[in-house]
Amino acid sequence: MITIIFAPPRTGKTCFMTHMLNCYAFDKERNKLMRQEIMRKNQHGFKLSTPKHCVSSNYDIKFRKYGYSPRFNRRINPYRLGFKNEFVKTHFNFPYEVIGITEAQKYLNSRMSLYFPEWQSRWYEQHGHDNLDIFLDTQRPMLIDVNIRELAQFIEIVKLKIYKDDFNRVCKLKWTIRRIDNSSVFDRYIESGKKDKSCYIQETVVANYNVFNLYDSQSCKPKFYDGHFDEDFDINESEQMEESLEGYIKYLKDNDDELPENFYQSKTKKKEKKND
Repeated sequence: MITIIFAPPRTGKTCFMTHMLNCYAFDKERNKLMRQEIMRKNQHGFKLSTPKHCVSSNYDIKFRKYGYSPRFNRRINPYRLGFKNEFVKTHFNFPYEVIGITEAQKYLNSRMSLYFPEWQSRWYEQHGHDNLDIFLDTQRPMLIDVNIRELAQFIEIVKLKIYKDDFNRVCKLKWTIRRIDNSSVFDRYIESGKKDKSCYIQETVVANYNVFNLYDSQSCKPKFYDGHFDEDFDINESEQMEESLEGYIKYLKDNDDELPENFYQSKTKKKEKKND
């Protein structure tokens, strides 16, 4: 299933998705199914290694559960999700994989729908055949490519309540959410001004731990410094930035999270070949 999680900025979208991914990372039944499927493939000629768990995402997460050692996600570039093709090297997805994509509008941009590559569009259409689940968080679902929206269910974050202990440490999070079954119901919900109660089921989801400790909610910050490394602020306090700039440069170089060459060109080149 594809699930689009949406809400205004700073209302806990990525935090909610991280909580869900954390649950999947320790889901014994799902991870067992993944291992069994990989074993069957290896019996028929593959030579696949077995991941420790089934979760991948485009941001770093350190999964935690009492009584277990920490687990880490596989880091993926959402531009590289799709079937093997001649234009872009794609990820090899394992069966029963759960994929979390934050700021999904960057990768599934509705304004670029005309150029959305077929090898990725078909992958989203057929992801269920490999038992994949995909979570996308975004501020507004309309920013997501219409083909993806039509395949999705929706979760709206209505409210996030943060509980703290006597030492002012976050100890519990509680989300009020609305679940919307599909895109046609979502359209009705929006047209009603979000007032049609028949369009959703409202419920609460509780995390009895500090989900913010699992990931860096400020991980997008380095992008604002890209292209400015030889510049200075228009104030005279640049000395305090010297050490951190080196870290930002390393972060940008180490993380493959950008648009691959030929990503949107694949469909254009195919049309040119037909015209020839």
